[in-house]
Amino acid sequence: MSAKIIERLQAPDVRQTKTDILIANYIERNLAELPFETAKSIAHGVGVSQMTVGRYLRRLGYDGLEELKREMRQSQSRTAWQVRGRIDRLQDDIKDGRLLAEVIQQQIDDLSSIYDITLSKAWKNAITEVATAEEVYVAAWQNVRGVAQYFAYQVGYARPKATFVDGLNGTYAEILDGSCDNRCLVLLDVRRFAAKARPLAEEAAKAGVKVILVTDDACVWAREVDAIPLIIPGARGPLWDGAATIVALLDLFVANLVVELGDTVNERVDRLTNLQDRFGDFEAD
Repeated sequence: MSAKIIERLQAPDVRQTKTDILIANYIERNLAELPFETAKSIAHGVGVSQMTVGRYLRRLGYDGLEELKREMRQSQSRTAWQVRGRIDRLQDDIKDGRLLAEVIQQQIDDLSSIYDITLSKAWKNAITEVATAEEVYVAAWQNVRGVAQYFAYQVGYARPKATFVDGLNGTYAEILDGSCDNRCLVLLDVRRFAAKARPLAEEAAKAGVKVILVTDDACVWAREVDAIPLIIPGARGPLWDGAATIVALLDLFVANLVVELGDTVNERVDRLTNLQDRFGDFEAD
């Protein structure tokens, strides 16, 4: 993946409108598949016209999509993660109109893209923040609320003072009251976006809380707030929105956090296991 292309896509002068951001995010998150894309398929994926895609590419510095593809071919290093072999059976199923094969293939592509996220500076910064914060809060709404609660519990096994916040008090005071100097907020939100997400991110940043924003590439304000952005591919399946990609990202996050925290995790897990045995929540091994 070309660092030069990524740098161009993230430049402020090509991210001036909502449409700019949507196209830039789409191209950035689908660079591995770009050789198979057309202006029409990009337009369909973003929800704009082919002319709009063409104009954006010219602003990006390319005469068209073929010139961008040519630069990628010349600059791209080929790694085991980027050279992803196609699964012949799934491809045959797609050609035969078998819907689930297409869904599975989309999930495979999305999951593969997570590797690039785990190599990013943003990922390393996010891990460090969650590992070193005195208190960690997790917030989410709507269809990703359950995923966020599970993530908060998993982080709570690895380190103390990790809490899911539901916002039912109407103030989010536990995050924003300023009574602790080293707080971290992991905020999860995907399309359709919750009305509370951006205000909470902004108020948390004002209060000195480190914000980690886990969102998808349809979020146009992800880089406009003072937050560490972890941006996953948005839902583009032919059937239904799914949680496979965000769940996988969060599982990897917890695994990386455990490695970062080291032996202290074992001590905490032993203590929590003893408490579970004491209160009888689980069957005996």
